[in-house]
Amino acid sequence: MQSPESSLEGLTNRVERLESQYHWLKSEVVTEKLVLVDADGKTRATLRMSEGVPGLILYDTNGNVCAILRVSAEGPSLHLMDSKTKVALELKVGDAGTNVSLFDANGKQRLTLEVTRFESGVPSLSMRGPNGAPCVVVSALEDSPGVCLFDAKNPDGNTSVQITMGREGPSLVCVKDGKVLWSAP
Repeated sequence: MQSPESSLEGLTNRVERLESQYHWLKSEVVTEKLVLVDADGKTRATLRMSEGVPGLILYDTNGNVCAILRVSAEGPSLHLMDSKTKVALELKVGDAGTNVSLFDANGKQRLTLEVTRFESGVPSLSMRGPNGAPCVVVSALEDSPGVCLFDAKNPDGNTSVQITMGREGPSLVCVKDGKVLWSAP
């Protein structure tokens, strides 16, 4: 039979161990997925690892995805979308630079504003046609800012009108099928 003192000592040790575990549980939760539900039990947010990338997904009252925040090896991104029309906005920050993209109701990227880290942080604005190819590109190069209009039916970019402002003044170049048709000066 155990003495009352050893019983008390064992109980004290056990309480201290439980208190230590309770403190750990209060300060940290370790899991692969955390789901937040509303009063009706509908999922409103999930925080999880997916393919080694942490992400936060927010849902509307109907359970449709409305926002995604991810941090991948390329950098963080935030994707906001309308659950009814599927129109979306995406913000990305990465090694190549930062960009903001707008998507149409079909989920196609239609407008991109970016600042690249290459070429001394050149900003550019690209508007894309229904086929996803650039139609209008505006760039702010230090030596020759310009506007480029592309034939939307020719996705390889071989047909275009290029307007640039160089050190010698403005220039205009018209290209069709990769050949210069006309230029000035």
